[in-house]
Amino acid sequence: MRATAVVLNGILARGRAWVSRIQSRRSRSHRKRQDAARRRECSLAEIVGADAGETFARRMAYLRTLDPLVFEELVLDAFQKKGWIVERNRRYSGDGGLDGKVFMDNRWRGIQCKRYKGPIQTAHAHKSNHGCKSSWISTWLFLFLTVHYHG
Repeated sequence: MRATAVVLNGILARGRAWVSRIQSRRSRSHRKRQDAARRRECSLAEIVGADAGETFARRMAYLRTLDPLVFEELVLDAFQKKGWIVERNRRYSGDGGLDGKVFMDNRWRGIQCKRYKGPIQTAHAHKSNHGCKSSWISTWLFLFLTVHYHG
């Protein structure tokens, strides 16, 4: 019985993800940002430094220049390319809430993307966690991009 529930959850998750993808592509602003995220992914892959450390630093600097909503789409695309089931939002809320959801280990996990110039404050993660209005989301995945400037 348990195996049947797991399979059913996976099927339902794929259906929700498919519907969310169709709905998000209907929105001109979503479509524009999703297309931009794909182009930025190609640009990101072309950035190369003298060594691995410099390549990483240059790529992080590039990510800091992206529009925040394009960055969110880029992160969701990355999860999808790694084989995870991704549910996209119908609209961009701008309220600090969920940026999307990923189905992992037979449960939905909320995705919150943030980019910071300095150190990450615990209060930021705590504040976002309280913004979760959906009790069915078991875990939040916080993706913080920090860039430290020396100089």
